[in-house]
Amino acid sequence: MADILIDNQSAPSTPASGKSVLWIDSTTKKAVQTDDAGVHYGVLSRNSSTGTVSPNAADTYITNSGLLIPSFGMKAGQMYRWTMTVTKTAAGTAAAIYQVRIGSAQTTADTSRASATATTAQTAAVSSGIIIVQCHVRSVSATGQLVVGVGVTSNNAGLGSGITNLPSTFDNTALSGLYVGLSINPGASGVWTIDSVHSELIG
Repeated sequence: MADILIDNQSAPSTPASGKSVLWIDSTTKKAVQTDDAGVHYGVLSRNSSTGTVSPNAADTYITNSGLLIPSFGMKAGQMYRWTMTVTKTAAGTAAAIYQVRIGSAQTTADTSRASATATTAQTAAVSSGIIIVQCHVRSVSATGQLVVGVGVTSNNAGLGSGITNLPSTFDNTALSGLYVGLSINPGASGVWTIDSVHSELIG
């Protein structure tokens, strides 16, 4: 049996023109390709949960939604994405609120850097569907910015609509080793069950 053993490391220097580097990030332990422009590609971080999360009528951090920011930090063009299977009871008619949080706690104690409230409220109907939340890194600087979008596909209008939001700027230049995670508030009387979550950072 043949094995390939690769040391984990921080981001290498940009390779010469016409070359690329394959390496394993020391923070996320994931494979990365760096091209001759210094751009990092790959599934840079991932997480998943097959357990049940119930964000009922309160802002709730979604278990295993935390995505480690790699050793080289946030970079423009990165996409943090969460795909969830969701059901709700007939209770709850508020507009759901989705928050992207950054920190080390992987709880609602982490700082909310983007908050998106659905443009259409839920309806009093039993519903099920898939919700996808995407957080795109638009820029990285002392006034860096994210773009957040929520897409809802369900068997009726019970889960409400999605939303796109361009939140306020913040310093996102030194975030390596922190987590980007998701919290959801389904609103007053809301009773949701999230049966699966797949989280990934794509470079």
